[in-house]
Amino acid sequence: MNTIVNLLNQTGYLGIFLLMVMESATLPVPSEVVLPLGGYLVSQGRLEFWSTVAVATFGSLVGTMVDFSIGYYLGRPAVLRYGRIVRFSEKRLETTEKWFGSHGKSVVLLARFVPLLRTLIAFPAGIVRMDVKRFLVYSAIGILVWDVALVYLGVLAGQNSTAIANTLQTYFLPLGVAALVIAGILVYRELRTQQN
Repeated sequence: MNTIVNLLNQTGYLGIFLLMVMESATLPVPSEVVLPLGGYLVSQGRLEFWSTVAVATFGSLVGTMVDFSIGYYLGRPAVLRYGRIVRFSEKRLETTEKWFGSHGKSVVLLARFVPLLRTLIAFPAGIVRMDVKRFLVYSAIGILVWDVALVYLGVLAGQNSTAIANTLQTYFLPLGVAALVIAGILVYRELRTQQN
């Protein structure tokens, strides 16, 4: 976590853009971590809210067009070949294809709010050769809403970071002691069961 904060601190908007391109191109970069950290930097005055959202959204659109283009121009076999590189299985592709088949073109918008499907949906959209303009419009709407929500969560967390830290400190010691006591009881019971 600290590594990403430091990276974003040093690279700013460019770092957010590149990480979101990677995330939307199905590389293992979670927007659920990147965007709230961007929001945290907004709360610290290091970045500006709407600029962060705009850069993140543009990066996501670039990344999703990479996946869409693989499906569109190279087809299903290429998607599966690329999928092996980024640990994207045939089963996941089949799941997204089923979603696409049952919900139609609007699934591109809906899937943007489902963590696993939000990046994968570009592959079947490309494979069925969905209209590029419609794909971009649906994607942009879903991505923008997602980005605004996650950056805003980061801003809220940043503004309340002292209160959050104090709360954690207040409850950490009692919870830690309780966890140790419970673990000790479980180990003791297990040892007694083995002896009998």
